[in-house]
Amino acid sequence: SNTSVFHGGARSLLVTGRTAAWNGVGQNVTSKVINGGNYTANVWVRTQGGTPSAKVTLAVAANGSTSYIQLAPATTVSPSSWTLLSGSAPVSWSGALSSAFLYVETTSGTDSFYVDDASFR
Repeated sequence: SNTSVFHGGARSLLVTGRTAAWNGVGQNVTSKVINGGNYTANVWVRTQGGTPSAKVTLAVAANGSTSYIQLAPATTVSPSSWTLLSGSAPVSWSGALSSAFLYVETTSGTDSFYVDDASFR
């Protein structure tokens, strides 16, 4: 955790050492999702440098295949201030759910970024 840059509280999560745009931070939310439910994500993001677009994606694995549901649309983030990534989407799958992971990533580049005050409901 990072204690010098934060949105709320006294620390944030810093994601570094990324080698691809889809490298980000993930949270297992398998036990939180119900088939056919509508879910909202709110995540505050700030970069260390650079101004990529960041997004919030839910990866749902069921019956041997994974689908990627975009919750928060791609939004430009910057090092000068915190940006709220927010959005909702219906979530459904067929068959047995294997896993559901919430990811914060960028659409391009490998900029390091901070994540704080994330919610998924």
